[in-house]
Amino acid sequence: MVESFVSLLILSALVLAAYGVGRPVVRGLGVAEQDPLTATIWSVAVGLVVWGSGLAFLGWIGGLNRLLIAALTLAAAMWGLAEVARSWIDAYSRTTTNLARDDAGAADGGFLAGPPTWLRRGMMILAGVAVAGSLAGALAPPTAGDALCYHLELPKRFLEAGRLVYLPYHDNSTFPLLVEMWYLWAMALDGGVAAQLVHWAAGILFALAAAALARPILGRRWATIVGAAAVLVPGVNNQMTAPLNDVALAVFTTLCLAAWWRAVVDEEDPRWFVLAGLAAGGALATKYLALAFGFAVAVSWLVMLWRRPARRRSLVLGATVVGIVGASVAGPWYVRAAQYRGNPVYPFFAELHSEGHALGANGFSTLPAGKSPLGRGPLGLAAAPWQLTMHPERFGGRGHQLGALLLAALPGLCFARRLRGLSVLLSVAAIYGLTWYLLRQNVRFLFPILSLLIVAMVWVWMEMRRFPAKAFGCAVAVQAAIIVVFALNAVDRSKHAWAVAVGAESREDYLARCEPTFGMASLANSLLGPGDRILSQDERLYYFNAPIAQETVFRRATNYPGRIVRPEDFSRVLREAGFTHLLLVECAGGVGEFDPTPARLAGRDPTLEHVVRGVARDADGGKRCYRLLRLGGEPRIAGRGP
Repeated sequence: MVESFVSLLILSALVLAAYGVGRPVVRGLGVAEQDPLTATIWSVAVGLVVWGSGLAFLGWIGGLNRLLIAALTLAAAMWGLAEVARSWIDAYSRTTTNLARDDAGAADGGFLAGPPTWLRRGMMILAGVAVAGSLAGALAPPTAGDALCYHLELPKRFLEAGRLVYLPYHDNSTFPLLVEMWYLWAMALDGGVAAQLVHWAAGILFALAAAALARPILGRRWATIVGAAAVLVPGVNNQMTAPLNDVALAVFTTLCLAAWWRAVVDEEDPRWFVLAGLAAGGALATKYLALAFGFAVAVSWLVMLWRRPARRRSLVLGATVVGIVGASVAGPWYVRAAQYRGNPVYPFFAELHSEGHALGANGFSTLPAGKSPLGRGPLGLAAAPWQLTMHPERFGGRGHQLGALLLAALPGLCFARRLRGLSVLLSVAAIYGLTWYLLRQNVRFLFPILSLLIVAMVWVWMEMRRFPAKAFGCAVAVQAAIIVVFALNAVDRSKHAWAVAVGAESREDYLARCEPTFGMASLANSLLGPGDRILSQDERLYYFNAPIAQETVFRRATNYPGRIVRPEDFSRVLREAGFTHLLLVECAGGVGEFDPTPARLAGRDPTLEHVVRGVARDADGGKRCYRLLRLGGEPRIAGRGP
């Protein structure tokens, strides 16, 4: 329980530090000052961008020091407390509040009047249940595959080295890593659980951002329903239990569109373009997928440029501001990738690069057929909503599913009345969805437009009030049942973590029970020393202390099996690359298989020495058999490390 409390305390300090840095920026721009909640949302988001970029800068100059990070965090958190006090004083001294936007649509028969009390309270209670359930999962030590592969592994290595080191045999080391800088921040003060809690907090920020997006369109009261619905999406509250980056990306894309909407559609203060640029930069610095979202917004901007000739100067100026600010925030990450890989979006489109051609059959394909289960024809596009909802396991896993509510609301859009501003959101969502369909059909890659779809869904709910009483009652009953299931599912999904969250189970015992690599990592950590480096078949690297690289990436980059003539050449080639040990994995039952090539080559090499063996159960119930081998011989040339 003490460990969980400390991790939550660290999260609170990080949020305060982000707010302390971001609040002066938002105040200086002079926007959102009449709405304390919107100002708070933007202050935290801007502060996170500043902190992530600042830590990246420290990493580039070799200044990642735990004591320095702790001192800066403490100072910023204290400033954040002062800013909170100042905001409270301002709120009490303010005699009037601008609520004009909350009455949007009241002149049209009152159909935009606030939601019924039972709906508002019910949604907030269920959202609270989902958030609490995901919190229990977030308080357990991280076990998500991608998190252990790079979301936490890379910050751990950067922190150990004191700089942003280049890892040639780790594809993700040159990705945009803004969110991973937040995890580094949390790990410098606590550990993996605090980093995991950062993404849990990002889920709450996403709900608030969705409400901010909906507020000028649906009004303040219905915007709270949008925020509650956002955190009830199964894929969102599931990702809140793991240190990934999809929900964080959704935060920035939502805020970018919210600010852009304020400046362009609502014709408010053009300084919103600066905030849109900061959010766009945050999105681009989080994940390459933000480029697809930027493309969708750009197409919508071009249409608006054509349809609104009187505003062309403002639109061009706004796009310029967003572009410059966004490039300033995210540009360094793409320059870094180009510097080390020769490709700013590596490994994507590597097949067009000279190095990519050299990889041959082992090369990375940007558009593999396996990533498009629907194909790329019109029939697959028409079937996409149903297939995504009913068979999410085909599109990246049920853990990222969007749920049935969005599918249920889709036909309602055909009968709902037009609403000012909603067409802009739907056009961006449609263009992005088409781009998603043509590129990589993973359900979590739809998170950047999730808030847009939820706004449209809530508008359909509002229009349902015009249904006949019996039809309205049936529709409400069905959708209420779905929402209750969503909330309870969030609690049930985290039941394996309840004991460790409240301190009834130690974090080590939890990992031994739930994370297959933890036992082998503990053995390896006790046996290996400084200078040892591991080449691993398993991509879950985080719990190993020794520098470790993925065998699949190393093989793709070097095609090392082609250099093996004699059996003992296997050890020699790996030694020359800087490795001292090899970790082999074999699966028995469950899902997922590992390439047998390394095991076959190792079985022929008489110079290999078995160090330790281990057996563990994975999350799918299968058995994983680990073998840690010491490479024989000595390297003939000085190799680079992993």
